[in-house]
Amino acid sequence: MAVTQIDLESKAIELAAPAFDRFCEDISGMFGVDIKCVPQKPSIETIDSLKKRFKKLSAINNVDAEGAIHGTFYLIFDQGGLFTLSGIIVMLPEKRILEEIKRGTVQDVNSMNDAVRETGNLCVGSWDRIFREEYTGHGHFVQNGTFIGNPWDKPEESIRLRKDESLSFVPFEMTIGSYPVFNCGVIFPKSIFALQSELPAEKSSPAEDKVENKDSETSPVDNKEKDLEIIGDAKKVENEENKPAVETEKTLVQTESVPVNNPVNQDENSVSETIKRMTQSPAVLPGQPVSGTLAPDESNHISLSLCAKDIMDKNVTWCSPDAGVQQAIEKMQQFDTGYLMIGSANVPEGIVSRSDITGAVSPYLRAIFSKWRRPLDDATLSIRIKWIMSRPVHTIKPETTITRIMENMCQHGVRCLPVINQKGNVEGMVTVFDIFRALNANADISTMGKTIQVPLLL
Repeated sequence: MAVTQIDLESKAIELAAPAFDRFCEDISGMFGVDIKCVPQKPSIETIDSLKKRFKKLSAINNVDAEGAIHGTFYLIFDQGGLFTLSGIIVMLPEKRILEEIKRGTVQDVNSMNDAVRETGNLCVGSWDRIFREEYTGHGHFVQNGTFIGNPWDKPEESIRLRKDESLSFVPFEMTIGSYPVFNCGVIFPKSIFALQSELPAEKSSPAEDKVENKDSETSPVDNKEKDLEIIGDAKKVENEENKPAVETEKTLVQTESVPVNNPVNQDENSVSETIKRMTQSPAVLPGQPVSGTLAPDESNHISLSLCAKDIMDKNVTWCSPDAGVQQAIEKMQQFDTGYLMIGSANVPEGIVSRSDITGAVSPYLRAIFSKWRRPLDDATLSIRIKWIMSRPVHTIKPETTITRIMENMCQHGVRCLPVINQKGNVEGMVTVFDIFRALNANADISTMGKTIQVPLLL
């Protein structure tokens, strides 16, 4: 039986309750507080009706969804939820939290920006785990910004929602310890449940439309001019082939990264000899002797054509999600690594870096602050790794090239990517330092007793 848009929406609304429950479990386990989350009746809303529900400050987490649900939805907390959750995370006194629940301003929130973002990350991570387990066709959820304030006057600018858009809203009432009950929920735009086959085709750019129209309306004179242009282009290609093999790195990179739809059918002889040699050259691993004589541009491109399997570190250090921060620190010191893969049975659930550990433990554990150290600071060493690990885990394949690896790191803002085989198992890790070493290995290449200085593309 085919899945319909109504089926996708109904299942998402159904999973909202267990997703928020998982978030409550996470917060409760991390900070030792009691949390209750009670679902309310779902409803169809507009921007105007939501404005009546959330009159004061709100924290709205934009969540980008890929998979069966495709688009952006929103996790919202009212002013009570904003200050209660962030206050607990930064361990504010109860009296101050209660005061800010009543009279807090955007300026008060600014001092807790990291805590607000962390709350959003935790919530999105909890949702992602539930949907990964229960929602057929789910890809992943990624937090894409948090808005704090009043978004309802200009929703298109603040949270990218149209005023006339139809929204499915699933409300909840949440209570943390003895603090007042607050409202939260999830806002699903109807458009994110559109089946992929029903999504509108991508529109061509104005330039493409112009080309199409020009082709369909060309006169004999235009055709003659077009033929002359093609002949001119062919001569340019011929001139480029006759140039020396040593080209500028900029030109070669553009040739690789910019796809060109050439209307002229080229035979094998029209392909640049430099590009041919690049594609036929074997990969050179760090420390491996180079045979033959290489031009500087060729050796540089050989390093850029290396794959993840050529440079990855196969010695991956694993850690249980239920292990404490103290255990993670000991493992990092024991194996001299900056990253731990979190999971079991060789299946990754998350990844933890040294900076994640540093951000999780109290700064008062450092020797310089030792005189202010309290039992509460020592307690941060017992925080479970699953509460601080980065997720979802962005991965690459063994055949992914260095160029593509660098693009992925920049896109996702990470410095380490696990290498996953076809079975979903981790074969190794590639860090930015592995990339630097691979590129630097070709910076000085000795060939036939002569050292060639190769400029790097960094």
